[in-house]
This record gives sequence, structure tokens and C-alpha cells, in this order.
Amino acid sequence: MRIAICSSPLLDGHNVRGIGTYTKNLIKSLRGYPDLNIQEFSNINEVKMADVVHYPYFDLFQKSLPFYTKFPTIVTIHDVIPLAYPKSYPAGIKGSFNKHLQVLSLKNVKAIITDSKASKQEIIKYLKVPAKKIFPIALAPADNFHKITDSQRLTNIKEKYSLPEKFALFVGSVNWNKNILNLTKAALDAGIDLVLIGKSFQEKGNLEHPEMKNFKEFLRLYSNNPKIHILGFMDNEDLVAVTNSANVLLLPSIAEGFGLPILEAQVCGVPVITSNISSMPEVAQNGALLVDPYSIEDISKAIIKIISEEKTRNELIKLGYENVSKFSWEKVAQETVDVYKIVIQGAVSKRI
Repeated sequence: MRIAICSSPLLDGHNVRGIGTYTKNLIKSLRGYPDLNIQEFSNINEVKMADVVHYPYFDLFQKSLPFYTKFPTIVTIHDVIPLAYPKSYPAGIKGSFNKHLQVLSLKNVKAIITDSKASKQEIIKYLKVPAKKIFPIALAPADNFHKITDSQRLTNIKEKYSLPEKFALFVGSVNWNKNILNLTKAALDAGIDLVLIGKSFQEKGNLEHPEMKNFKEFLRLYSNNPKIHILGFMDNEDLVAVTNSANVLLLPSIAEGFGLPILEAQVCGVPVITSNISSMPEVAQNGALLVDPYSIEDISKAIIKIISEEKTRNELIKLGYENVSKFSWEKVAQETVDVYKIVIQGAVSKRI
């Protein structure tokens, strides 16, 4: 099979975000299939022959998917959170026009891949795509995430970043759906330091945009708080070590297309607290404490429970290992190849 994959997310700011991670790991995993001929492209005109063209990223408000290509086309839509929460993600006039074009372009794709069953339902609801065209394929942590048993390595990483002895960890962006204010207040109420990792903590962006309102308030309240440690962007090797050093991973988001930090923490043997809504229960299964993301008290109580109850902590670590063992990039690649085959065989229309 000749598969052309758009690798443009690796050439811009998405490279260090979830979309870049997905694109990079997908291409790497697919290259392990001897019967696949993988071509990367940034402009569709570079593709002279393909059985399937795959766009691993769909932007709701910018032109990321062409209206027409001469090859059978698949697109990955990671989430449609901006459509579910339009007050926090206003499209504007240009964005609304582009969204209209993007939705029209979806009518010409043969299949849509998404990260979770929850995202599939959102795509059906907000983009009016037939269910038979949508294939949920769960993601997986990168191979470099693992349990570190070298205590000196963990000591060194704490010294390198001046980390406290005990801390809760958040890894991600500062977008509204990440619930930065509530998770910060909850950590402080629980009496534990909070370490925040993510490039957007450094970039800050337009703080007047509705998407950034919680982050603007976070900066006003906590920029100089000694219990809040903002580390910004971090390379993968150090990120794995810092994750291993954490006492708990916090991801009580309002919404997630998937929630990859859940699995990254589980494979490192770190207890997880995440939301009881959106895709997060689907990803975490019983290997996490599920909380109401709108309740600071609920999040705080979960943190205290993990920190103070050794039995709870050990059980979550055990269940986390069991859960994350079900996810792998080999599985992602195989299920993606299965979608390619279905599209090439023209079998999408036959699905119920």
C-alpha cells in the first residue's frame, strides 16, 4: 500500500504539542510495516501516486484539509472541544468562514480517525458526520516513558529543577479546558506543591482571548507563589524523570480528546487523578481516581487521599500498570492500517 501522510505538524509549533507527538509516533510505527510505502508530504502537490492520503490533524478554524484531492483521503480529528464550548473558543468571522469550508471538506474524506469513543460522539454531534465513517483509535505513551528505578537519577532531576520533596504534576497546555485554576487551588488546599510543565506556560500568548481567561487569572494569583513551580517546555528525557518523581499526576480537565498524560503517568508508576467526564474515564479505566473537575474540594480530597493513604496509592499504581499495558503504538499502527485497508476496499459504506 502506498500511504501519503501529511507531516506538516512536525514543521511548525505543533511539533512539541500533542499533534506533533501523534504524527511522529504514527509515522515511526507505520514504517515498521514492510508492505507499506510511506511518503511524507507538506503540500499535497508533492504526492504523485497514493492509495490513501492521511492528514493527521484537522483544524476547525483554519484551512488544514483540502476540499478535494485525487486520492482517497483520511483525516484524524483529535477533538472538537471548541465547538462544545464556543464561549471559551470563539471562532471569529474568519474562523467561522474557515470552519464552513472545513466541514464541507469532510464530506469528501473516506474515513475519520479519532482518539476516543467520547470524541467520536462529539464529532457526530457537532460535525454531523455519519458514525460509520468514524474510527476511534486509542493513543499510547511514547516508548521512552518507563518506570525509573535509579534513585540517583531521580535525585539529580530534582536538583536540576529545584523540585520539592513532594509535588503534584500537571503536563499540558494552558487552554481553558485544562482547568488550570481549579487544579492549582486544589493542590494548594491539599497542602502540596504543584509543578507545571508545558511550552505554553512560557509563551503565554494573548491573555485577553477568552480561551486564556483562566490562565490570566492564574498568573495574577500564583505567579509568585513559592509552592507553584512553572517549568515550561522540557525535553522528553527530563520529562520522563520528572514524571517518575511526582507523587501524583493531575489532569482534571473539563474536556479532553484523549488525555495522554494519564497513560504516561501510569507507565511511570505514578498515581493519577483525572475527570469523571469526557474521554478521561475511557482512558484511565480504574487506574485513577475520577473527580468532578468543577469541584475544587473533590480534586483536593483525591490528592489528600493519595498522599496520605499508602494502600490507595499502591492500588492505583498497580491498576495503572494493568491499564496502560493495553495501549501501544504497535496497536495504534495496526488499527490505522486496518482503516487504510477498509478505505482501499471501499468497505466504509458497508459498515453499520
